[in-house]
Amino acid sequence: MLRLSGLLTCLVFFITACGGGNSTTSSPTPTPLPPVSNPPPAGDSKAPPQGIFNSAGSLNTTNSGSFVSEHINGLPHVSGTLIRLSWSEINPAPAEYDFSVIERELQEAEALGDKVSLAVVDSKEMPQWLLDECTTFNFSFRGDPEVTCLPWDSTYQHYKQALISELGDQFDGHEYLAGIYITYAAMTNGVEMHWRVDEQSFTDAGYTFSKLSDAYNAVADMYMNYFPTTPVIMEVHTVFNSPALAQTAYDYCFDTIGERCGVAIWWCASRMTTDPREMEYAVFPVAQQAANNSFAICQTIASFTDEPERFAEGISSEQAFRNEMEFFVAAGFKNFELWTSDIQNDTLMDILNAEYLADIEN
Repeated sequence: MLRLSGLLTCLVFFITACGGGNSTTSSPTPTPLPPVSNPPPAGDSKAPPQGIFNSAGSLNTTNSGSFVSEHINGLPHVSGTLIRLSWSEINPAPAEYDFSVIERELQEAEALGDKVSLAVVDSKEMPQWLLDECTTFNFSFRGDPEVTCLPWDSTYQHYKQALISELGDQFDGHEYLAGIYITYAAMTNGVEMHWRVDEQSFTDAGYTFSKLSDAYNAVADMYMNYFPTTPVIMEVHTVFNSPALAQTAYDYCFDTIGERCGVAIWWCASRMTTDPREMEYAVFPVAQQAANNSFAICQTIASFTDEPERFAEGISSEQAFRNEMEFFVAAGFKNFELWTSDIQNDTLMDILNAEYLADIEN
């Protein structure tokens, strides 16, 4: 039985606004959405994403062509595609949604017999109309000024729930949707758990660990409940140099939906997991737990073809590829989101087919 405590937490958010921020704009409290119906019987859930997925970049509604395409997804070693879309692209106004791009990608995937994992980018990619209504927090990303809603803000939580409800209603039952990523407001790039902001400034805006953790888990509940048959994926990073948020979030997710809850690391490189000096060293045990208990996804930190030095200095593309695949396959990872340049690199894919693909797909 799925727990609805996070959704109940949302109701509290809707009744009482929380925290401060760099802006204090507000609007009348929205009417909460109703909870979802009972979850499906055990055994109705889809299998977790598995195999080689193309990490193809970000889509928008003006893209005329599909990311899921014959020249990539027709390759025998490719099992699916990671699709990223901005919240602002698909929700241009309250209660107005444009899911046509998602529909197109899933139709193409079905025609080619491949799967799609979906991430709707939050934070700096949320709609301007929502930013105009919520309590906001200013930060920077790669030197550019950005703004997001505070993740515990009641207006933000309401409209996030509305979005996930609509997405789940339309796509949870789609056979070719392999997984859905959890995203929320406190993500520097809108999709990964890292939150690279000044901790004191965030504290001044109302941050405490419990408030942030509760806000994340409330959003996680939305995904878990509105996608009752689809694997739910959380990307994990340290936050303020601590793995506590990732650990707490995974424990909550796994305790709630079990094997349907998985972890992705979008900084996947063995040096990050074995060198205590690396920023994400402390959070790798969460991904290892997921690999043992449910499923784990490796999105490589860079392209082996274009930047092998990101894995080790002075190494060739081929040796870097072998080193990383050997390490993460042995660690139990079954889904690899590789960059397009690697998927189209015949030398690397010959190595994949000869040495690793059977272990990944079985």
